[in-house]
Amino acid sequence: MNEWALLIMTVCVPAAVGGFLFLGLFHKQLAGNDGFKVMKLSLIVLAAVSIVGLFAAFFHLGTPSHAFYTILGFGRSWMSNEIVFTGAFIALACITAGLAMVQKRINPTLILLTAVVGLIDVYCMASIYAVTRVNGWGNINTYLVFYGTVFTLGPVLAASLLGATVESEPVTKILKWAFALAVFGISIQIIGTVIFSVSPTDVQLINGTTATEHLTGYSSMITSRWILEIIGLAVLGFVSMSSKKSAFTIVYLALVVLLIGEAMSRYVFYVLGA
Repeated sequence: MNEWALLIMTVCVPAAVGGFLFLGLFHKQLAGNDGFKVMKLSLIVLAAVSIVGLFAAFFHLGTPSHAFYTILGFGRSWMSNEIVFTGAFIALACITAGLAMVQKRINPTLILLTAVVGLIDVYCMASIYAVTRVNGWGNINTYLVFYGTVFTLGPVLAASLLGATVESEPVTKILKWAFALAVFGISIQIIGTVIFSVSPTDVQLINGTTATEHLTGYSSMITSRWILEIIGLAVLGFVSMSSKKSAFTIVYLALVVLLIGEAMSRYVFYVLGA
């Protein structure tokens, strides 16, 4: 598997989308604090994460200038749609963060707009693979894999950044919301895995093997990925139930573990098309 640029892009961008969605959904609950003070770090980091995804996309394209010609297929090609919406999402992410820094205040409408455009982008991103003839990609599992990262990694990333600037009681609430969304994100990925496992295997990969056969050599990685996801979720749950501010630092461990798990998930996903 040599699509490292794609792996980075398809983890970073959905994670940033999930982060903006988290900020947009729970902005009112954070309004009791100084909105700008509380959310400025999150906005800057999420915008930076989206830019990392953009640079990774450039490496995948090989010749970034060719992206212009690809855009001409907007509305007819899922790849063109993805390039347009990825660009729009990253631009909105940077504008949202930039305006917040200049105006010293948060624009919740712009945050939600950024998240909505990001969710559309993730749909286009997943559709590129779902419309292929590669067995294992052409079903709903592909969408659940990508949206799973949105809801698993994004909220935890945003919560870990918010926790550094919020008082003890709001931190606990923030972590509980992040934990609930992470449970949802992992749950839909489990559903996708079940759908994948029971899907017909008569359609073969390019090399003549079925998807199930192709992943046989990666069983230990798949198992390790799920163990990491469960550990990350358990750590996050533990921190969300703790009333001690000092326990919050452990959330970064949950973030790192979930990040590794999602990266391994994406690696296995791309193995199917290798």
